[in-house]
Amino acid sequence: MVISLRISRITNTSISTVLVTLLSIGFLGARPVRGQDKPYETDELARRLASRLSASDKKGVLVIDLANPAGQQQVFGEWLANRISLSLSKGVQTVEVIDRNDLYATLKGQLPPEERVDVKTANTLGYSTGANTIVLGSYGLIDADLGVTLVAYRVSEGGPPMPPNYMIAMINGKIPITSEVRNHLIDPPDSLRPKDGIYSPGVGGISMPTCIRCTPPSAHVPEVDVPGLVRDKRGGGDVVLHFVLTAEGRVTDATIAKPVGYGLDEQYLKAAADWEFTPAVDPNNKPVPVHMSFDVRFNFAPPK
Repeated sequence: MVISLRISRITNTSISTVLVTLLSIGFLGARPVRGQDKPYETDELARRLASRLSASDKKGVLVIDLANPAGQQQVFGEWLANRISLSLSKGVQTVEVIDRNDLYATLKGQLPPEERVDVKTANTLGYSTGANTIVLGSYGLIDADLGVTLVAYRVSEGGPPMPPNYMIAMINGKIPITSEVRNHLIDPPDSLRPKDGIYSPGVGGISMPTCIRCTPPSAHVPEVDVPGLVRDKRGGGDVVLHFVLTAEGRVTDATIAKPVGYGLDEQYLKAAADWEFTPAVDPNNKPVPVHMSFDVRFNFAPPK
């Protein structure tokens, strides 16, 4: 039996899906947007992101409105995306960005208000606007600052821009809540902090944990019905676990979100108790607990 592992984050709305508000679809060529000379809170984030883009990736960058920790698109996310676009356009590294003002003014009336799309549809938006790169992101409260995550994808001609071929970079950082930021931040800052104190990895400045030791259980134990599993799951299957990863990188509160049956689910719960990860960290490099989804896909190798 061949097993592959895939990790994703959990949000209140979906697993491993970035939700954004699609305000426009159409075709506009990429052209530089002239930023002002004054410093912006987002300049350092933009500099770090630009340093990860190749010369071709920089020729047409569309920044999608950022989402809050719950994946909701609000006015502040639009303002923050505009600010990031300006920071990218005025940096020392030449980045051509899609002019969001023209884009929204021309095309935002083509879709119903508050329509949400996933990464696949965001890719369609990027492709239709002539962008080479789309940037999706999110924000949340970290101590007294706003944590920000930016993820850059290369635009593909068809289908979602999935890693490893299309995901270029993930940048986690923070910006201060200046008076100008506060003026645009409609929500109370405390509403951007998880009520249970458990964050989502890859959201609002929180890094993604990595697996150090995630040994899958053996199927060759009396509790697992191997003949039934092979008979009924010839094409393989998935076991999805949800759990909390502690600030120490240990698994707790594990549950089976997608069972496979035949006694194998219980074995995964037992195995997960001994798994070890590098913990997620916030922009201050402080380890934090996070909600996690762990997707285990298995298939059966053909007999030799």
